[in-house]
Amino acid sequence: MGPGSDEVDELRQEIDQTREDLGSAVGALAYKADVKNRGKEVIEDKKEVVMEKVDELKTKVPGVGNNGDIGEATPSTEDVKAKAQQAADAASNNPLAVAAGAAAVGLAAGLAIPETELERQKLKPHAQDARQQVEGKVHDTVAQVKGGVKDAVDSTADAVREQAQQQGGKIGQAAEKAADKTQQKSDGL
Repeated sequence: MGPGSDEVDELRQEIDQTREDLGSAVGALAYKADVKNRGKEVIEDKKEVVMEKVDELKTKVPGVGNNGDIGEATPSTEDVKAKAQQAADAASNNPLAVAAGAAAVGLAAGLAIPETELERQKLKPHAQDARQQVEGKVHDTVAQVKGGVKDAVDSTADAVREQAQQQGGKIGQAAEKAADKTQQKSDGL
């Protein structure tokens, strides 16, 4: 082999390593961007934990029969599963609410941990930058939510007006007035 072949091999190894790193980074970003599926995963995990706790508590409750029945006063496993599934469905239908709840829990946990003087000194500039970024994102999110609410109110008001016109009479007039008032209030958002 020639004198430059070692350099070429090193460059190829660096390129391969860079490709692997880039692939890992893209995969991680794709996972982070998929809020809906991450929310579902969190809900499924919580659901499993709740079911394990229920099973654990059944074994600890005095007076429980050999078959694990607690009695009429306690919901059945199916009822608990159904409620957990309803909660999971509600969360999957509202990924923004799940994200907001997760952010609130994270914020509460972060605020509950005391900080040291060294942390204040070292992190202050970074914390200010992060705060500005978060404030900007919160402002954008609030604007998006307001826009979505306004669109929903407007479309609902239009549907009410359409139904009111079909009904006619005093009921129709009252429905149109209610739709107008609702739309005016949403314009104030």
